[in-house]
Amino acid sequence: MIRSFADIDKSELRGMIRRVDGLGRILIPMEYRKELGLEKDVRIEIAVLDDGMLVRPFTGPTEPGPERPAARRIDTLGRVNIPVAARRMLDIALHEELEMFLLWDGMFIRKKLVRGA
Repeated sequence: MIRSFADIDKSELRGMIRRVDGLGRILIPMEYRKELGLEKDVRIEIAVLDDGMLVRPFTGPTEPGPERPAARRIDTLGRVNIPVAARRMLDIALHEELEMFLLWDGMFIRKKLVRGA
């Protein structure tokens, strides 16, 4: 079970940088959407981890429960709204840059690390 970025096999990891827009949305790159089969109106789940979010296609029940995060939909342009609670827990501000990493069944998203600080 993935609890943080440290739990992810980084041998073939590919990453991109995307900025959170003024409405708290992030654009999922087309390459990632195609590879994960994420089309317009597909439901996804966003699970908050220790140091980021795991985003993947939603395959669970229609109602969120204590073990299941709420499902979100991808809009026509490939954007998804990051829940306010998730942004607060991870201290993600509007217009902040995030790192996105493609995994075999989803994406890991975290705040962009400042190198050399």
